[in-house]
Amino acid sequence: MFTTNAENGCSVKAYRGSLTTMLSMDLAEKPQEGSFAGFTIYYVNLKGQRNAIQNLLNFQGVEQLSGSDIAPIQAFKWVHFPGSYHQTGMLSGKYTYEVTPRYFDNNRALLPIDASNTVKVTGVEVDDYSEGKFSIGFTRAFVKSQAFSNRYGATQKLLPGSGDWIFNTNEKAGNNAKYGDFTYEDMYAWLGFNARTMIYGLLTEALHSTSITVDMFAYDFNDPVIADLCLQLSAKGRIRIILDNANLHMGGKEDDFEQRFNAKARNGSAIYRCKFGRYAHCKEIILKKKGVAFKALTGSTNFSYTGLYVNANHVLLFEEPNIAKYYADVFDVCWQNGKAASFRKTNFANGPKQFKGTDIPSTEINVSPHTQQYAEQLIDAITSVVTNKQTSSVIFSVMEMGKTSTGSLIPALRELHKNDSIYTYGITDNSSGEISLYKPGKKEGLLIDAKKANRELPPPFKKEFSLGLMHAIHHKFVVTDFNKPGARVYCGSSNLALGGEQENGDNLLCIQDTDAATVFAIEGLRLTDHYNYRSLNTAADKSKDPVITPAKLDDTGKWVERFYNSNDIRCVERKLLA
Repeated sequence: MFTTNAENGCSVKAYRGSLTTMLSMDLAEKPQEGSFAGFTIYYVNLKGQRNAIQNLLNFQGVEQLSGSDIAPIQAFKWVHFPGSYHQTGMLSGKYTYEVTPRYFDNNRALLPIDASNTVKVTGVEVDDYSEGKFSIGFTRAFVKSQAFSNRYGATQKLLPGSGDWIFNTNEKAGNNAKYGDFTYEDMYAWLGFNARTMIYGLLTEALHSTSITVDMFAYDFNDPVIADLCLQLSAKGRIRIILDNANLHMGGKEDDFEQRFNAKARNGSAIYRCKFGRYAHCKEIILKKKGVAFKALTGSTNFSYTGLYVNANHVLLFEEPNIAKYYADVFDVCWQNGKAASFRKTNFANGPKQFKGTDIPSTEINVSPHTQQYAEQLIDAITSVVTNKQTSSVIFSVMEMGKTSTGSLIPALRELHKNDSIYTYGITDNSSGEISLYKPGKKEGLLIDAKKANRELPPPFKKEFSLGLMHAIHHKFVVTDFNKPGARVYCGSSNLALGGEQENGDNLLCIQDTDAATVFAIEGLRLTDHYNYRSLNTAADKSKDPVITPAKLDDTGKWVERFYNSNDIRCVERKLLA
């Protein structure tokens, strides 16, 4: 799952993500005091184009996007999204990364690059994560970022101000002085990342084949392209949808979609509205060819514009017939009766289903609603893994971690950062006040509340998009021991609490696979770092302090001290990753 190399005491590991790469650097010896400036990182794509990874920070604290050749990366890990600055679109394939430690002279001036210290990591696969018949995709979830604001604008609207909610996304959405006009499709493709591609790909595949039918579970449902594809399938008599009808989805776009769907539907297409005990909370697409299931997509991503373009979410795609059939069988049972009491009596609700094979990771699937007894058993089993003294790392991204969340797991995750004998990194949208930001000289873990990090950064950063009431974090995943043979990732649509497990139509997966766990770990690390930075760095209140100190790179070399302090989580992380 990683490619590594070393040169003159500098080592680099390139971990494969899903269309991302996490670079982890290490220096065998602590640099001489005041001498270390950071890392210059270049990447070479499959076309041979060589570019320096960019840095929004520089030594002057001015508004200038700089290459890491003149503004080194002052961190020992970096998550690279190809195509962010130097190329249009995501150029996938084999990449080479070149990492060079950089140093200051006695006058704090950056010394030239010493090529003899450069470490090259070659043949790094940068592509959608797919192994055998299993794939993982994510939304980008960076609507609140400098990258989005620079490209599309901090006040950019995600939807047209008027007109039909099912619209042509190739309409002009705005203009950028550097890049020119852009459409909603441009913006959506950037934000939706490969989760959007995977969802659209399944529905388009079905639409273009006369032998494929679709069964879909939907909760939030208002993405214009997904809605249009489903309406086209409805007119061909080849789609069934179980659509939530809890109060929050009545009287709005879901009702409007249902009316349009029924007006177009030919024999074979139908919508069934239900909510089990509380919500029909699954987000799934099942493809059948001549009545036989052969693909199933699941995860946390709602088929809505917030789910794809605002929230941090994941999707899982299984092209394995046995797993697809399992999800199809569950769908058929729910199609007959979408009530919690009835589903709890089925065999599906009272035990896990195990899947193993040479072309899929070891996967356990639980579908709910469950009885209270089984729900408690399921949640407690995850808690026991998370809190086990043998577990070395826990990385998580869980939307709801408030004190009203029932069961043993959420309280355990809220407390986990206090245990400094384990590496923990986590992010949520509701921590019930339990927050643990990075503290120099402390080994305790991070627990970041993304909603509380919804603030403005100091110069040279510009104003960012305001999330308002929208979720930043919608994931529901927990990763344990990501870089060890016993690695696990718990994920899916479940909010990992007893309430949902007993009342919602949901699915919760446990995937035991180091590669898959690493892909999710990278996602958790990049989100936690993103919002930890926003929590630690806040622009001054001009009404109280007219002097705003800009954020800039450290030219004293002191920044590196924390990475070699054995009582600092940055040192723990450096050793864990590199």
